[in-house]
Amino acid sequence: MSEQTEVVLPTADDLVPPAGVKAWAFGARTLLKGFHDKMTIVNKEKPHVELLMTKLSRLESAIIAGTAETAARTTFVEWVRDEDEGGWPYYVKVKAADDLRLAREAREARRQEVAGWARSEAVKERNRYGSGNNNAVGMVISGLADTVSETVYVGTSGAYAYAVVQHPVMKKLLTGVVQAESWPVTGCAEVDAMNKFLIARAVTPATKIEPGTLYFHAETWNEKGGKWQARGACKNCEQWLSKIEARHG
Repeated sequence: MSEQTEVVLPTADDLVPPAGVKAWAFGARTLLKGFHDKMTIVNKEKPHVELLMTKLSRLESAIIAGTAETAARTTFVEWVRDEDEGGWPYYVKVKAADDLRLAREAREARRQEVAGWARSEAVKERNRYGSGNNNAVGMVISGLADTVSETVYVGTSGAYAYAVVQHPVMKKLLTGVVQAESWPVTGCAEVDAMNKFLIARAVTPATKIEPGTLYFHAETWNEKGGKWQARGACKNCEQWLSKIEARHG
């Protein structure tokens, strides 16, 4: 039988900060309360969690009453070390899970922020051509936000055909794309932006593109309305964008 490695949990001395102890205690107690309120008598940890919450409350009260943070912290750390019977391990577990949740939320918030740059850059570029497309810009302008490098690339319809370098991964992504619109997929602004991304990041092969990390936003010139307006991916681009799980909106 193979030996199992014992998991060593962080101690109170590891996790209780040397300063800001009262704020830490309040945060720890608040976190525990959220779980405690859902506990029933079936949860064997419940009385131990209740006792830990009481000790945390007393830690806060002691500091409010004038006890030095260092002394109050020492008393609490020693209690956890010598007398706690299960509340602390429970806290460590739920705190780790909560930290992961917060980290995921922070990453998603950052991704959404960077994704917004695709729209901002596309709009900024289209504003340079307030009277519509001309010899300098095509009918569509696309912003591409790479949430990994936090960089934005801007493409315009028709430009890919004249690109000095057509990245081999771009060519591969376009392989098998059926022309579902009245224009070829190589004329799409998204293709131009994607080609620039591939060159800048030196991406090869396509499997190196992390799914869900690329966000596109397109602005198209409405000839009848005489204005630029947002639009989704065309039926040509939908085909190759799905291969890399890129988002468009």
